[in-house]
Amino acid sequence: MDNAFCIALYGKNNQHSYLKLPATYYQLQDAMDKLQMAPGEKSDLELLHPGAFPFLHDHLGSDCDLYQLNTLLTRLEGMSDVEKAAFEGLVQMEAAKGHGPIPLSTLMDLAYSTDCCHVVNATTDEQLGRFYAENDFIPALEKVPDSIFEYLDFDMLGRKSRFEEGGVFVSHGSVIQHEDLKQVHDSLDVVPKPPSYAIRLLVARGFNQQEPRVTLELPATQSQLSRVLEELGESASWDQVVFWTEDSAIPDLLENLECNDIQDLNHLAEAIKCLERSGQLTKLKAVILATDCHEVVAAARIAENLDDYLLQPDQRSPKEVALQKLHTILDEQTLSMLQEHVNLNAYGRDILNHGNAVLTPYGLVAREDGEPLLCPTSDPKLGGMQMQ
Repeated sequence: MDNAFCIALYGKNNQHSYLKLPATYYQLQDAMDKLQMAPGEKSDLELLHPGAFPFLHDHLGSDCDLYQLNTLLTRLEGMSDVEKAAFEGLVQMEAAKGHGPIPLSTLMDLAYSTDCCHVVNATTDEQLGRFYAENDFIPALEKVPDSIFEYLDFDMLGRKSRFEEGGVFVSHGSVIQHEDLKQVHDSLDVVPKPPSYAIRLLVARGFNQQEPRVTLELPATQSQLSRVLEELGESASWDQVVFWTEDSAIPDLLENLECNDIQDLNHLAEAIKCLERSGQLTKLKAVILATDCHEVVAAARIAENLDDYLLQPDQRSPKEVALQKLHTILDEQTLSMLQEHVNLNAYGRDILNHGNAVLTPYGLVAREDGEPLLCPTSDPKLGGMQMQ
């Protein structure tokens, strides 16, 4: 497993979703869509991997708030190595108080209080004692004369000073708190706002790490597209550069779409923002997945003809499909008796096959006319809304 902070989320009707934190607005929204939950709604949470912060494992329970946790991880991701060491030390100090798992609100305060600490490059009491003596950090001592410096018991000095100051050793040094902690968790807006873009790209002349990279947010005007090429240098053209997704309104799915023209991708981004404003973004994601779409041009055609499709978010398994069908033809008492004698999963699969429907993590998808779910072709020679 990589070094990512990974969680599992559990929502209504046993729905679940996996997520790496910190996550963007669209990634959080996508997880909520799969759980059939609204943004900000409470879901159960399970920590799968603590990433670079294993010391957090004992403090994060299933009742953690996703948005507070994401805010914490966003803060930690932007920290320097020294700040991360300070945070680890503050967590140790708080845990040493013996009050049990540290509340998430307190962890957030600790993450914003790293400048209240000294971080010393010392992992033993002897190293700590030498540092204190060399830098006049020991209050009980004046300037140590060079003639007796090497005769000092640095191990004792380090241990004594650490206990008096309440310092702790962490992975990469020693941490000492010198100011009161900040209280910030109540003032933080933890639920992210929708971004203005539908797709955020990184653009470069090549995949070499040394190549300069420019961020491009779509949809964009033609002048904005031209400005990106200007930033990449003379003679740059869209035929010569490479671009890849940093964030998008259709997470993961966009990574599987082939795109040979930035204009096509810009057109799709415009359609996405339009559907997002009308509350149909989840339906677009479901149809793209159900039709096994792999081309940006085809995805844009789906977006333009989304009314041709049906999405039923409350049907995520063959059993749910079967029960929904039976609810329309039987009363509750008859249905209750019948369930014990019918293979609901098999019945649901037959309904799906007969209706040319497909189950996705977002719900059941079918065409309004009952025809098979086929991806629109991108072949211009076939013309119109062709199927392949």
